[in-house]
Amino acid sequence: MGIFEKGWEKPSPVQEASIPISQTGRDILARAKNGTGKTGAYTIPILDQIDPTQDYIQGTYLTFISTQSYKFT
Repeated sequence: MGIFEKGWEKPSPVQEASIPISQTGRDILARAKNGTGKTGAYTIPILDQIDPTQDYIQGTYLTFISTQSYKFT
């Protein structure tokens, strides 16, 4: 089932710019504000290429978070 069947209507600008590049096998690095679709931009191409009949790791997703964005008490 594709993303449009899951309720997605239109890709965000960061997704439109990065997904076609990623689907060619190239690495991508994107920077955008919160809530702009970066996670989808990275994971949609990975999920698109996974073969569920194969039992091995087929993709990785690395992300960095700023500890400044969390309040520790």
